[in-house]
Amino acid sequence: MGSLDFGKITTIVLMFFIVAFFFGGEIKYWYEHKDDLQFDLKNISYTEEHYAKMEEKDKQALLKEVATLCVRKRYADNLNCDDTAYWLANSLEEEGVESNLAISWMQTCKDACETQSAPPFANETQDKRKNTKKSTQRDNEKKWIWDE
Repeated sequence: MGSLDFGKITTIVLMFFIVAFFFGGEIKYWYEHKDDLQFDLKNISYTEEHYAKMEEKDKQALLKEVATLCVRKRYADNLNCDDTAYWLANSLEEEGVESNLAISWMQTCKDACETQSAPPFANETQDKRKNTKKSTQRDNEKKWIWDE
């Protein structure tokens, strides 16, 4: 193993800045959103024609699933109702759902978000997040300045 000279240190620092320049935004975004609730619907209608041909009970089941997902997202990620509705529309469009259909489900999402409280599983998710932060202060130890 050789010694660490000025050239190696410069190369390491330079590589760090290059990676930070090109991928810093994506890394920061991933880090900030790594615990977010992911988009997950079992039944999706991709076109307005297919949605119009669905039976009424299937439509209601789909809209109920959308509403439940929106309520879970709101309480799990602490979003307001408008942001939750836009998140739903963007996620639906990424899955391949027509824009007009995704926009029509935004109102269902917003209504559910405003009228329903957090389901029990969303509250459990929040409690788990709070409990994962461990106290850094022990009984008879010194409390460091960065622990405050």
